[in-house]
Amino acid sequence: MDHAFEHYKRTFQDIGPIVFRNVVLITNVIIYLVIIMLFIYHETQVAFFLLIAIVVAIVIGLVQDIRARLMLEKLQMLTALRVARVNQNGTEESVLAEEIKKGDRVKLKLGDQVPCDGTLISSEGIEVSNALLTGESNSMLRLTGEKVQAGGIVTAGKGMVKVETPFADSRISQITKHIKKYTWNFSPIQISINRAIKYSGYLLIFVLGFIIGRGILVHQPVVSVVKNVAALTSLLVPQGLVLVTTILFAYGAVNLFRKHVLLQEINATEKLGRIKNLCLDKTGTLTEIKLVVEKMLVPDWIQKTEAEELTKAYLNGSNDSTESVQALTKFFTFKRVANTNEYVPFSSQRRFGAVTAKNAGGDVSVIVGADDVVLPHLADEKDKLWLQQTLKDNTSGGKRILCVVKTRTYGLPKDLIKTKLLLVAVFIFYNNLREGIRDVIDFFQKRGVIIRIISGDNPETVSAVALSAGVKNSEAIILGQEMESWTQEEYNAKAGNYHIFARINPEQKEKIITALKKIGFTAMVGDGANDALAIKKADLGIAMFDGAQATRRLAAVVLTNNSFLALPGGVKLADNIIGNIEIMASLFFNQVASGLFFFIILSVLNHTFPLTPLNITLIDYFGIGFPSMMVFYWAVYATEKPRLPSVQPFLRRVLPFAVVSGFFQAIVAAIIFFQSTAYLKTGGSNSNVIFAFIVFNTIFFIFAPSVYIGMTTRAQKIMFAGFCVCAVILLYFIFQVPLMLDFFDLNYTAGINITSFLIVIFSYCAVQFGIVKWFWLKARQIRHT
Repeated sequence: MDHAFEHYKRTFQDIGPIVFRNVVLITNVIIYLVIIMLFIYHETQVAFFLLIAIVVAIVIGLVQDIRARLMLEKLQMLTALRVARVNQNGTEESVLAEEIKKGDRVKLKLGDQVPCDGTLISSEGIEVSNALLTGESNSMLRLTGEKVQAGGIVTAGKGMVKVETPFADSRISQITKHIKKYTWNFSPIQISINRAIKYSGYLLIFVLGFIIGRGILVHQPVVSVVKNVAALTSLLVPQGLVLVTTILFAYGAVNLFRKHVLLQEINATEKLGRIKNLCLDKTGTLTEIKLVVEKMLVPDWIQKTEAEELTKAYLNGSNDSTESVQALTKFFTFKRVANTNEYVPFSSQRRFGAVTAKNAGGDVSVIVGADDVVLPHLADEKDKLWLQQTLKDNTSGGKRILCVVKTRTYGLPKDLIKTKLLLVAVFIFYNNLREGIRDVIDFFQKRGVIIRIISGDNPETVSAVALSAGVKNSEAIILGQEMESWTQEEYNAKAGNYHIFARINPEQKEKIITALKKIGFTAMVGDGANDALAIKKADLGIAMFDGAQATRRLAAVVLTNNSFLALPGGVKLADNIIGNIEIMASLFFNQVASGLFFFIILSVLNHTFPLTPLNITLIDYFGIGFPSMMVFYWAVYATEKPRLPSVQPFLRRVLPFAVVSGFFQAIVAAIIFFQSTAYLKTGGSNSNVIFAFIVFNTIFFIFAPSVYIGMTTRAQKIMFAGFCVCAVILLYFIFQVPLMLDFFDLNYTAGINITSFLIVIFSYCAVQFGIVKWFWLKARQIRHT
């Protein structure tokens, strides 16, 4: 299948919800009714212009919405589930899971996610965990002829499955169908905005009831009532904020991708800025992913040739693809040949693998495993003493140990209980610390993020690497063995006390993440199949692009250059995007607040609302439309060092400044209204008030970055100056062209003393500056608390 247009297909399959959320809004529905009423009462010109305005707004919204969706779909195609399908002639091809049909044969290997329900037609020690389906973390050996379910994760071995159901009909497809949908999984910011819109809708119903009721009591013309309803509907419900936020998230996702941070959930942008606990695996995150064998150590009582032969026998018979085995294969320059010996594949749960091999004394089982797994089962005391001394000499520098042992126990051991082992050799591995990792750790710790290392390695190695990387409190360490008897309640109570978790198995990782989520927003970074459960459980899962397929699919964020070093750049951009979303939200909420307070003041003083729907459209262009273009630019092209994220909830951060400013704007607008001539006070379109609101919105927009981002940069000041010049020119043009006057329903007769108007405006500027100063200091204090 040609995948070049796959993202277009996915987008237009879901075109219905996109159209619905742009067309069927509470504000739009009311305006549709208003247009119908205006036509009925022969206000054809106003109805026609209002129809044009609403159609233009809908079209712009649809174009932006679809474009944002297309961009996200293009990114998500990069991590779409792909599988190795075996054709009838034996050739293999990589295809999307959605292309798999009943009867196809699919190859599975370590780290793969089973794409479809089916039956194993070959099994080479394959083990599958169904934790994503059942919630149980145990991994089980699957034999030829056994069933496997879509969504299972291959934790050891490999095999081939014959597909019985297409991917779309599998259970996991149904479960995860909407996981990465474009707007359906709301972030905390989106939830807050929806809550604000809901309550503004309740407020609108009350206001509309008041307008209609008063119109009936004072015998106000129906057309006038209808116009007031439409005007206040446009003014009091910030419904466009949902679309603006979604588009900002989408454009942010595209620009994050340029920084090697791929978002698989559009609102993961916000989550990047909320991390409080950052959990890392050692290998591949703090250190380079490639293991290198530094040396092979053999006890004096073992011949080196025997140790090499037994190690090669394991490499030849195990079929393992772990980093350790790849490093050993490279060390011996070894090539695998056909082998039919029995073997137990290495897995994160067992932390050892085993094969049968020929030896001078007969068949033996060769076992390769971690030192703490092997040490308790060594039969000879001198083996124990030698291994303990080797560990002491080689783990302090952050090196990794792998032991090769043998046993003459009949059959391969599924566990090492009651198994007596004889030491054969020890391999010392090392991973270089990633270049720049200290700066990355320092970046997060300065943000107040707690770095926690969760690793399967021995404690000395993990602690040494953490200390070298600059991780604070690296002495607060605990072993997985100490946690084996803990209940989840004990995890919840104790896990937060530790910063280094060593000798941890996948099930323990999941429990640790569950506990840490209760004390702060928790992110998990990993790349192997053993990280999949923890990444799924975390508030924010972060995976490497070249890591295990299952892990990559479950993560909300994928680092496309396979480097943890890409994350700070993504977090900085996320901070900037969130800050600019706050600016954009403040513009909407400020306009709602000023309009509401202005309406209340005039209603108390027994005056009708002096603005029409087309007047509000003009105010929106200058107060929301044009500023949004600048905010979109600032959001993705940071013009300054982003501020630290605030600890306050979104609405508590945004609303106070917007509402307080709106209150004073309403008072000043009322003063200007009462300075107008009697004609403008009783007419439906007061040009003085329109101009005043445009000025208020412009001044508020100029000050907003200082409050929400922390400062106004030189580049922003230049853009503000250009914006003001363009606004003056455009307003002059509108008030000079008769067609524009008609389109926006404007009355050119100003009827106001320009001197008194300027005095009022400058007085407002002084008050607004004081408000900005107070909120700026308060926001700064909160950010640095």
